[in-house]
Amino acid sequence: MRAPVAASFALLVLVLPIAACGGAKKDADNPENSERADGVDDGGPAPAADVPAPADSAAPAASAAPGDDATKKSGPCSGFEIADLASMISQSECEVPDAKETDQKDLSKILEIKVVPDSPRIAPGATSTITVTYKNKGPKELALDFTVDPEPRFDFEVYTLKGNRADKPKGNEPALPPEVANTPVPDAKIARIKLAQQGTAKLTLHWTAVDYKWASKDKARGALPGHGYPKEPNKPLKKGSYILRVITPLTGVFEGVDHEVSQPRVQITIAPMP
Repeated sequence: MRAPVAASFALLVLVLPIAACGGAKKDADNPENSERADGVDDGGPAPAADVPAPADSAAPAASAAPGDDATKKSGPCSGFEIADLASMISQSECEVPDAKETDQKDLSKILEIKVVPDSPRIAPGATSTITVTYKNKGPKELALDFTVDPEPRFDFEVYTLKGNRADKPKGNEPALPPEVANTPVPDAKIARIKLAQQGTAKLTLHWTAVDYKWASKDKARGALPGHGYPKEPNKPLKKGSYILRVITPLTGVFEGVDHEVSQPRVQITIAPMP
C-alpha cells in the first residue's frame, strides 16, 4: 500500500517544477514585458520618459523676464523725450473732451521753458529754426494742455527792446468777408500730453525775419473762421536787437499779463551776415 503513495508523491514533485516553468514562460510572453528585435513599436506603452507628468507635479510657469516694465513703450500722448511736440498734440488720441481752459495751475517751479534759435544772429529776411524745449523739473509726471482749433496754432511776434511791436501790419485789421465772418466757429478742443519726470518735449518751428501786411480780400476768403484776418509777408525787418515771442497754444497755466509761460521769448539780433 506504500508504493502507490510514493508514486503519487513523486508525480506531485514533478508537476510543481513544470508549473513554475510555465509561469515564467507566461510572463515572458506578455507583450508588456517584451521588446521586438526589429525596433518596431508593438503597441506597448510608451517609455516612462515620454509620459507627461501629472498636473499637480508640473513645473511652475516661467516668470516674466526682468526689465519688461522698463521696455514698455510710452503711450501716444506721453513720454520722457518727446522730439516732435506739434505732431503729438495734433493726434486725436490726445484730445481730452472734459478739459477746461479756465482750470489753471501754477507751473513756475516745475516747468522750465527755453527758446533757442539756431543762431542768435540772423540776416534781414532770412529764416531761422527756433526750438522750444519744455522740461519737467517736478518730482512726478506732468500733464500739459494745448488748445486745438482745429489744429494747434503756433505764431511769432517781434518786439523792440522798448516793447513796441515791430512786425505787425500797419493800420487796423480789416473786416473779414461775409462768407468767413458768418461761418460758425468750431469749438476748440484740448490736447493733453504727459511729460515724464525730468523729461523734455521739443517744438521745432521756422521764423522769417520780416514784417507783415494784411492779405488781399481774395486771400481773406480762404481764412479759417475764428482765426482773424490773414496776413502775409511784407519786407525784411530792419537791423537791430529784438525780442522774439513764440505764441503757443499752451493753456491751463497760471501766468501774468505778459503771458510769460504760453509766450516764451528770446532776444535775437538782425544784421547782415559777415
